[in-house]
Amino acid sequence: MDQVQKVWGRIRVNSPIYAFLLDDIEIHHAERGVFQARLQVTPRHLNSKGTLHGVFSACVTDWAGGLAIASCGLDSTGVSTDIHINYLSTATAGDWLEIEGRADKVGKTLAFTTVSISKRLDAEHVTIVARGSHTKYIKYNNGQHPSNNTQNAEQ
Repeated sequence: MDQVQKVWGRIRVNSPIYAFLLDDIEIHHAERGVFQARLQVTPRHLNSKGTLHGVFSACVTDWAGGLAIASCGLDSTGVSTDIHINYLSTATAGDWLEIEGRADKVGKTLAFTTVSISKRLDAEHVTIVARGSHTKYIKYNNGQHPSNNTQNAEQ
C-alpha cells in the first residue's frame, strides 16, 4: 500500500488531468499486483448526456494500470503502448465507482494490466461499467530489475 500511495502522491502533483479527474479518489487496498480504489461520480466526470464520460473511463484505465504496476514495487508507471476499453454500462452523478487495477504480467520491457470499473448498486451488488486492458512500456530505474519485482504478478 505504501508503494502505491507514494507513486500516486508523485503522479498527482505532476499530472493535471489526474489531479482534476481523480482528486477525490480513495485507494483503500493494495497488494503485490493488484490495488482497489473508490470514487464518487461528480459532474466533472460526466458527458453532455449526464452520464459517465468515456474519456473518464479511459483515463482511469491508464491511471489504474500504472498503479497496478507500481504495486509490484516499481517507481515508474510506464508509458502507454496500447489501451482498450469496453463500455458495458454507465453511471451518473452521486454513484460510487469501485476501481480495480491488476498487473497481469510485468516483464523486462512491457507490462500488461487489466482494469475493472464497477458501480456500487447496494451493499452486496455491483455492475461493471467498463473494463480495460492496458499495455505499458516500462523502464527499470536505480537498479530495479524484473527479477527483483514481479514478472508474473499472479505467481
